[in-house]
Amino acid sequence: FALDSSSKVDDLVFNLVVTLRDTWDAGSATQPKKDENIHINHDKEGKQTQQKQKNKNTGGNAAVLDDARRVALRAGTILEAGPHPEADSLIICKLDCGDVNEAGEPEEPRTVVAGLAGKIPFDELVNRKVVCITNLKPARMRGIESTAMLLAASDGQEGDDEVVQLLDVPDSVPNGELLSFENMEPCEPDAMLKSKGALKVWDRVKAKLRVNDEGEATYQNDGTVRKIMTSAGPVMVTSLKD
Repeated sequence: FALDSSSKVDDLVFNLVVTLRDTWDAGSATQPKKDENIHINHDKEGKQTQQKQKNKNTGGNAAVLDDARRVALRAGTILEAGPHPEADSLIICKLDCGDVNEAGEPEEPRTVVAGLAGKIPFDELVNRKVVCITNLKPARMRGIESTAMLLAASDGQEGDDEVVQLLDVPDSVPNGELLSFENMEPCEPDAMLKSKGALKVWDRVKAKLRVNDEGEATYQNDGTVRKIMTSAGPVMVTSLKD
């Protein structure tokens, strides 16, 4: 309160003084829109946070990719085949897997070291269209690095009595074509299966590969039989049957 100028000694008059701080407080109380905007912004942020969490949860619940779809089975042509200079049981092949560089130009053929010595004559290997695995970790075998693997079927016998046949691909299939499994989503192979855990993926797939009564290569998992398919039909072997 402040003393009014009209006050007398025996008659004091006081005036109520409103401070600047009181004025600010009153002004803020008359501006609900500003408060509402802040509230709306908080609400939007909350919704965005919830949406991010929802998306995160959805991603965490994504279906696990089947092992078979992580392995790069491709069509390839054997260009050359000969003995390994340091191992009687091994052969060395040059394989066109359809690899291209960033400019789309063909790359050099891959080198494949395979334990097929004495199993298949060299003249039956050259120019043969086969199934190769192209995303396994390269392995050095008796001094020579192998950068792919040939897929073959065996009758299960041992030693010289074993019959081994490569998995054949129709000649019309282009080198590098990614093969698929019947009635399964397209394969999404890893760039390379190189860790111990990733290599076990191939071990599990390999254990489920069989040749059926028609001589077709199949993948048998959880009671379901799926043919290995190319754009021109199933992958076959020459004569082996389950």
